[in-house]
Amino acid sequence: MVQLMHDEYLNVSKMMELCGIKHRMTFRENYINPALSGGSIERKYPDQPNHPKQMYRLTEQAKVWKLNNID
Repeated sequence: MVQLMHDEYLNVSKMMELCGIKHRMTFRENYINPALSGGSIERKYPDQPNHPKQMYRLTEQAKVWKLNNID
């Protein structure tokens, strides 16, 4: 997921599209939650996890990792 994301905020639907995953709950459990807890992505509204317009972007840590791991 980190390799597919860019610098801008993306909503869950767009992230799922980039990753080629269609099941929202699976995507949340297997990708979003681990990426949030691992510090790879951050929320646009960090104090409101269920905000109706919640979006995510790469953290600076993930951007550095991505830059150093591009084939």
